Amino acid sequence: MGNMGKTAIITIGNNKGGVGKSTTAVNLSAGLAREGARVLVIDGDPQANTTSTLLPDLGLRENFSLVKALDDPQGSFTPNVCATRTEHMEIVPNSIRCMEWEVKSYSSMDSVLGFSRLLQNDKELEKYDFVVIDTPPNIGPMLRNALLISDFTIVPVPVGDQYALDGFSTFINVLSQAKQQNKKLLLLGVVLTKLDGRATTHKKNRDKIRAFFDSKGVPVFDAEIKVNIDLDRAHSHRKTIFEFDSTKTGALDYQALAQEVISRVSQIQKAK
Repeated sequence: MGNMGKTAIITIGNNKGGVGKSTTAVNLSAGLAREGARVLVIDGDPQANTTSTLLPDLGLRENFSLVKALDDPQGSFTPNVCATRTEHMEIVPNSIRCMEWEVKSYSSMDSVLGFSRLLQNDKELEKYDFVVIDTPPNIGPMLRNALLISDFTIVPVPVGDQYALDGFSTFINVLSQAKQQNKKLLLLGVVLTKLDGRATTHKKNRDKIRAFFDSKGVPVFDAEIKVNIDLDRAHSHRKTIFEFDSTKTGALDYQALAQEVISRVSQIQKAK
């Protein structure tokens, strides 16, 4: 699979918290790697949940991190890469120090162009098939930076949350601003998360949400992520769902999403 075409950079974004962003960043990335893709995860969230789950030795963050790259005028992503326990998958970790960087960066070009600078300095990034960027639940420097270097964005939307669509419309505004500067940015799709298949209200809500997106011409993935205690359990054990138990529904859901992401991305790359 290592020759999928050019590296696809994907931001996982939604300015609302609790939508399944880090869970999706972690488990979609692991699913892509299980399909044989070479994956780099960039943890762009100062809360660093993705780092806590994927980085076997958290002490490594002292020497390898996104903040370290950003603090260095000659910095780039790949010198800050660390191994995960998953084959074909590596991570650029993050730490709470990133919040200091965010505050510092507000008055500089880096508040928007920091990642672009790291990307320009990076000679090694094209060895990855996918770069997946996790972002914080706000519209700040990290999200704006990520969108400016991304080819695609994936937006997790929880089915059970009646305010989910409000959050989505705010995100779409941010997306269209970013597109003015980054013409290649595309919404790869919305992924419905936290779906309780047994609850009638959830099913109705899901159909309503799908109809809403259809009417707006917004692509929605067929794969849906069901409410799943195992996803939370895996997270609390600092494991991907596949390391925790690859036979569980959560693993099957994320594997299906990974396959769909690969086929959508390669279709779009071929069409270019």
